[in-house]
Amino acid sequence: MGAVSGRYYVRYTYRVDPDRRPQLIEALAVLRDYADWLGMVSFEVFGVEDEPWTVVELHGYDSWSHHQRLAQRQAPPEVERVYAQLDLLIDGGLDAMTREAWTQIPLPIEE
Repeated sequence: MGAVSGRYYVRYTYRVDPDRRPQLIEALAVLRDYADWLGMVSFEVFGVEDEPWTVVELHGYDSWSHHQRLAQRQAPPEVERVYAQLDLLIDGGLDAMTREAWTQIPLPIEE
């Protein structure tokens, strides 16, 4: 059975004009590489099928504390520039993003 890796997840949802999607994808590729360098478990980006303006990012971490440790790191200047670009691409800017955190509920394994 497939599952999202990691034990702590943060989902970000926001709106971007579909005509600006190529610019968004380039910016998110930089963030994905940075997330990989940081050691995040996953960095996934999804479009909502019947809502072309909606974008969902799902970030996976080993734990809540892993998320906290990474959140305290200072981003390098090239990543800060990407955040500034995202602030212009996202409808309403970065402040318009919604954030939701999830903690995995372990299920028993039957043998």
